[in-house]
Amino acid sequence: MIRKFNYTGRKKIKRSHVRIDLFRDNDGLRHFNIALRLDGLVLPDTAHIYVEAYHRSGYQRFDLGTIANRVMPSDRALRRFSGLAVPLFRVKVVDRSAAHGRILAAVDKIRPEKVDDNPVGSQSLLYVEFDDLENRIWQLDLDGDWPVLRLNQHAEGIALIAGSETKFLSLVYPEVYRRILTRVLIDDEHNDPDCDDDWQSLWLKHACNLLGTSPPPGLKSEQNIWIEKAVDQFCAGFSMLEKFNQSVKDS
Repeated sequence: MIRKFNYTGRKKIKRSHVRIDLFRDNDGLRHFNIALRLDGLVLPDTAHIYVEAYHRSGYQRFDLGTIANRVMPSDRALRRFSGLAVPLFRVKVVDRSAAHGRILAAVDKIRPEKVDDNPVGSQSLLYVEFDDLENRIWQLDLDGDWPVLRLNQHAEGIALIAGSETKFLSLVYPEVYRRILTRVLIDDEHNDPDCDDDWQSLWLKHACNLLGTSPPPGLKSEQNIWIEKAVDQFCAGFSMLEKFNQSVKDS
């Protein structure tokens, strides 16, 4: 049974105080390691610490004991996720003394820093996952907890092509950039790059830094122009046209 939690008055655990790495055992099943610091947070010794992994409909919770008696679970296998999935994680410190647990401190949307010995980077703006996309080569998923570029796992050499092939980068990534900014600004009406460390704010901050501007305009007609300017600057910053033309000559 999953307990109900009250989020009122919770403290924020610093992202820099959480590190999660994923690794596989001899049978190919993924497990996680976690390093967690709760420095500077005044929390009762009896409060419980939970780590939750989630991806789409998959979900697992792990009990790390209490503040006074922290225990690392011996079984940290991520059994409820496919072998290709890279789940996000959240950490909660919960007071269970009341009828409904009250969250005292939390941090959400933590990405692993290492996956199968490969560095990922917890503050990446866009993550790449491999999936069965039938006849599609790539698909942008903005319906989860973080933007994900899904690549067809059956496309020959797609991992190498997407990571280093100039033609792919120049043809796909400007459109990805446009779609993400459109989702944030136009669809979600999120126009403050400094309000939080969620992915929407981080993407707006990236675009603002590219353009050298303050927060984007409030009017939708001006927002569309702003988005196109950001895409143009993104392409210019990476010399997309020059690199594309050179790759055609070299092929």
